Amino acid sequence: MVDRKKKRILFPLLAICVGLLPVVGLEIIFRIFDIASPEQVVDSSAGFTGYQPLFTLDEADQTYVTARNRALYFGDQSFAVVKPNDTFRMFFLGGSTVRGRPFAVDSAFSKWVELELNQRSQTTKYESINCGGLSYASFRLTHINDEVLEYDPDLIVIATGHNEFLEDRTFSQASQKAEAQSALESLRLVVWARSLLGQDVESFKDASSEKLPENVTARLDAESGYASYQWDPEWSAAITSQYEDSLREMLRRCQASQTPVVLVCLGSNLRDCPPFKSELPDTLDVKSQQQFLDYFAQASALVDQPRAALQRYQECLKISDQYALLHYRMARIYEQLGETIQAKDHYLLAKDTDICPLRLSEAMDEIQRRLAADFAVPLVDARTAIESESATYIPGYEMYVDHVHPTLHGHQVIAGAIVDKLIDRKLVTPDHQLSVQQYQTLYKDHISSLPLAFFANGSRRVSWLENWARRDKLVRELEPFDLRGQLAVVHRHMGFDETEHALNELNKAATDHESITRPVLGLALTFQRHGRYSAARTLLEWLHENESDPQLLQEIQYARMINAESMGDRGIAILIYDNFFERLPFEVEANQGWRDFVPDIWERVKLEKQ
Repeated sequence: MVDRKKKRILFPLLAICVGLLPVVGLEIIFRIFDIASPEQVVDSSAGFTGYQPLFTLDEADQTYVTARNRALYFGDQSFAVVKPNDTFRMFFLGGSTVRGRPFAVDSAFSKWVELELNQRSQTTKYESINCGGLSYASFRLTHINDEVLEYDPDLIVIATGHNEFLEDRTFSQASQKAEAQSALESLRLVVWARSLLGQDVESFKDASSEKLPENVTARLDAESGYASYQWDPEWSAAITSQYEDSLREMLRRCQASQTPVVLVCLGSNLRDCPPFKSELPDTLDVKSQQQFLDYFAQASALVDQPRAALQRYQECLKISDQYALLHYRMARIYEQLGETIQAKDHYLLAKDTDICPLRLSEAMDEIQRRLAADFAVPLVDARTAIESESATYIPGYEMYVDHVHPTLHGHQVIAGAIVDKLIDRKLVTPDHQLSVQQYQTLYKDHISSLPLAFFANGSRRVSWLENWARRDKLVRELEPFDLRGQLAVVHRHMGFDETEHALNELNKAATDHESITRPVLGLALTFQRHGRYSAARTLLEWLHENESDPQLLQEIQYARMINAESMGDRGIAILIYDNFFERLPFEVEANQGWRDFVPDIWERVKLEKQ
């Protein structure tokens, strides 16, 4: 009887084993001859696991390169297996902001750090390796951090926090599931089958037409994405706690390996980014909710009476301070009334009470600062650097193309703050400083080297992102209420090389306001400073055609002359000198910002005439 039971169990097991023999044999053959490597298909675990590294070895060139199945999320990077003696190697870890979205790694702040340091050094070669992953949260970056510590880094720069709430997860369950999935997907037969089904990297790229979701597991990718975000303070607290644990672990491991590490505090768009979703707490009784909504509706109807609207919104605030859109609208009214401190406070509250939190919270910002102090590591306050370049210290479209991704100007500002901190802490020792003209040339030359479709591609990616985040629901919240707001829209269009749209907005602003010449001159100067000469020229030409005041026209012509000289159009610069200045120098205080680019402008145009 016992033998019969054993036979009943053994025979099926033997049959299964015999059936699996061809599979096992094929798997062994595939591995021996390196057929169907796991890198040939998209890594659907997207970073949970260490089975598939971010970088793989190219034996022919003796370099590490971004694994093909990870390049969709990270972009292509490479570096030598053996670091040259004169090289200072920096790894930049983070999400899409680090990667440079909506543009590319070649314009991200890590690249500007590399360019500036190399420009300032004759003896050391600085090398930035961009490890910014689309939608990567801090708990995913711990795996990347462990990996890059093995590549002989001289510095690790960590800038993370915007993506913490993108995934619906309990960490242990998500991690276990991803580990099992990745183990299965590492089998060569599975890879071969996925390749046949068109899941290899190249087919995936072709099929996606670059419309790849920002993260394969982002909650907003699902139809019910918005509905899945609800008022849940306990979940938010758990995510924030995990963020601290992840950052702490990365800092601990860097210090254990004696690798210098720097934290970067990122900022976000406050002024031109309404909260993604607003919701009253479910603890609020029905009567109170109705009263809140009544006051809110009354305030919404008082668009042209800001003080009266503010009073209604303050009544709402007495009932609940957890409705994100309430804070955003109060902030805009305070701005209209010139009360910028209160405005900023409410913009921050709008960000922090957003039910769909796609921007780093104030609690996370505080965690970064506290951990930097606890571990005695340098902290780069990129947030404050960007705020200091923003009107009334409240960043908007002038510095961000969307809710968190900086403009090119913004990336350059962050890079400058990082370089300053590295020098201050003696982590790098450049040989010399750069002049205004050298910075200008550095920016201009690199921007000129970017592909022709670079800015158009950036604009397209922002459109996809805004559709993904349902921004159309809040378009009316962004209606400009002052000249600054209108010029911010111009700035955004010019940043994407959308000249026609920008000029249309300029014409609207000119109709709505008595004089916009000086603010537009300031905007042109901003683009000139950061290497966008063509954008500056477009704005200056518009001013040249639309301004009639003699004094302002002289300032415009001076700026046009500097811009032409900077672009190498000496003939145009001389023509302006002849026709508008009659070969006589014209200097006023307003010219100073432009004069810094070409201090000897009068000597240059005079010399050419002689």
